[in-house]
This record gives sequence, C-alpha cells and structure tokens, in this order.
Amino acid sequence: MKTILLTSVLILLLLSMSALAAPVPDSPLEWARFTKELAAAGLPARFLTVLPAEFVQLEFVDLKTAAAEYHPTGHRMVFHVALSENHQGRRFRPIRDISNYELATMYHEFVHAYFDYLEFAAGSARMPEDAARVQTQAKRLLACRYTVVDVVVGPKEKAHQRRVSTEHRRVSESEGWDALNETWGVFVGWAIWNKLEVTNRLQSDWDAEAVELFWNRLSEAIEEGVLTGYFEPADPQARQVLPRLYLARSSAITIGEIAVLMESILEESPGMVRMMVDRIAAGQPNQIREEACGS
Repeated sequence: MKTILLTSVLILLLLSMSALAAPVPDSPLEWARFTKELAAAGLPARFLTVLPAEFVQLEFVDLKTAAAEYHPTGHRMVFHVALSENHQGRRFRPIRDISNYELATMYHEFVHAYFDYLEFAAGSARMPEDAARVQTQAKRLLACRYTVVDVVVGPKEKAHQRRVSTEHRRVSESEGWDALNETWGVFVGWAIWNKLEVTNRLQSDWDAEAVELFWNRLSEAIEEGVLTGYFEPADPQARQVLPRLYLARSSAITIGEIAVLMESILEESPGMVRMMVDRIAAGQPNQIREEACGS
C-alpha cells in the first residue's frame, strides 16, 4: 500500500513539473491576446505585432534567476511560471498584476525576439517596411559602432564603474550583432521600467514633471555607464574561459541608437525623441558620440 501511495505521489509530482515546463497551449492565440493587452495598457506593442503569432513559442517555466528569457533556437519565449494566471502556465496574468521590474525584463527579452525575427525574415516580402527600416539602421550602427569595442577587463560587477581596466577589441560580425542586440535590450528594459516609475504605471501620459524625472534618470544612467551590453565570444575555447565580455562605458549606447529605439520600439512621438536627443547631446557631448556613423 505504501509503495502504491508513493508511486502515485511521484507521478503527480512529475506531471506537475512537466506541466510547468510545457509550451503554452494555443501559443499563437495567447501571444496575440497578450500583445493586444499590452497595447491596451498603454505599453509599446507595435513592434511585437511584426512577429507572426506562430513565430514565437511561449513557455512558462520555473526560472531560477529571471522573469523571462529568450532562446533563438526554436524561437522560445520563456517566462517565469509566476507570470501566468494561478501559476498554471497557460496564459499571462493581467498586466496590472505584473510589476514594473517584471515588465522591464519582459521587454528586454522582447527586443531579442524582435531581432531574431528581423534576421529570420530579412530580405523577404513578409518583412514590414518599418521593420526593414529598423534592420537597416541596426546594420548601419553595427558597422560603425560594434566592429571595434572597449570591453571590461575584470569582474562584470565593475562594468559600470568609472575606474575599471578596459581594452580595445575587434569583434566578429556575430559578436558585434550580439553586443548591439544586448545593448538595445538593456536600454529598452531600462526605459520601460523608468517610464512606468515616473508616470505612475499604466495608461499614463508624459507631463512636464515626468519628462524631467525621466531625463534626470537617463542622464545619470549615461553618466554611470550602465546602458551597456555584452557578447559571448564566437570562439568556443575562448567562451569556456570567459563566457561573456561586457562592454565598457566608452562603448555604451549612443544618441543615434537611443533615437532609433525611442521612435521604433518605444513608440515615442518625434517631438519627444527630438527633445531627448537634443538634451543628451547638450548634456553629454563626449559620452555617447558616434563620429563614424555619419549622423
């Protein structure tokens, strides 16, 4: 009797664990529903509608250290099971019940999924004009910004500090693309979190006070050099020694990149983008310049 009971308990546990790690039932329908809910909540969603609903494969998993992860292999968009209703791994919790930090992490990963699709659909008739324009801008910035970069020598925790050893490194195209992708994901996640904080959450428009608070936070982030990404070495042997190389402050995001992201991903108005770019250029003329980009 004890053996039968124990076996039954183990079966239930295994079924529970497999349910948490299983793909979301009707993943395309849930992705379409969730992107509409994001838009209805006043969050950027236009760039997400570029992805065909069947492209992303949604999963809810008991992640250990993050709210979300994106895996290009299989186009897997993985979320912590706590982000699903009743921890059932079937559909997302209401947006209002997802924290600012969790939304920021999700948007960071959305950027990775977006660029995965841009690479997947590059040159095809299915690529919308706006997305093709972003792809062109990204490739231009890749060529002029992420061919030779400064990387941090030492622990990643010091990557944002002023006094840290750095070195120039010429990177491969795949490494540069990863560095750009991660840097852009960092900025978008940062921008989502900070806008939610200064505008008092969802369905809130900018006002003068919120703009000033956002600008002060952005200026501080630029000054501290936190808007940087990383890349994994393309060489497998080098990757075993150092799995990630973090970009230094001198290779942080640039004015041109911020403008692209604010307009194309974050859906800010041309006037808002222009004001932010002008203020950055006036306040940080030497921090995030991009002489080689011709803009």
